Amino acid sequence: MNLTQMNKLEKYSAAINDFVSIMEQVREKRDSDARRGKNINVFTLWNRFSGLTEPIHSRILHFLLSADPMHGQGGLFLKLFLRHIGIDDVKESDKWVVTAEKGRVDVMLKRYHPHSVVIIENKSNWAQDQENQLYRYWFENIHCCKEDCHPEFYDNHPEYKIVYLVPNKNKVYSANSLERPSDYSPDLPQKLPIKPVVFSFKEEISDWLRACVESLPKENTPLINLISQYNEYCKKL
Repeated sequence: MNLTQMNKLEKYSAAINDFVSIMEQVREKRDSDARRGKNINVFTLWNRFSGLTEPIHSRILHFLLSADPMHGQGGLFLKLFLRHIGIDDVKESDKWVVTAEKGRVDVMLKRYHPHSVVIIENKSNWAQDQENQLYRYWFENIHCCKEDCHPEFYDNHPEYKIVYLVPNKNKVYSANSLERPSDYSPDLPQKLPIKPVVFSFKEEISDWLRACVESLPKENTPLINLISQYNEYCKKL
């Protein structure tokens, strides 16, 4: 073996030793985190035992967005969410109705005065769109006059939204979902006049959940831990 070969062998040996050392550090950190309970996540455990399905995600969102007495925060999380989707004119006196899995809509936020509708189509399980799905939701829950058949209407009325909620941005809505059903009146627009807002659990929902945590007093550790664990789970959908 000549000098050049020996130098190469020494470099390879040093690289292997460095790799082994790094792997040992990773293993030690993983074991240390496990001993201190850092790997425990109630939602990961829930998914392992019975599956965290799309309807369950919708009901978790409903829990946070509604004034559920269990979380005790009134409309705080709802206001933060509305701000994230561009609805800023929210007053303390506003009455929002939040529903989940009612009819065909996964989650819906509705305010009567002034009239506002937010439809959340939850695709946490990567499901394909149904035929004309988003168009039907618009027609059944938002459309009420000739004016709202035009895209320009929604430039001046941000209080109407369709949120297409996906695990990450690799999931997109289908072109057919925006098309007018064949059995609808030809007087209606051929394509959905309102552009869906694409939110992902990994990005926008994560930002909103983090804002929810930051809005809580530090002593509210049960709710902080719950939302933080859900956030970590959602990032891996």
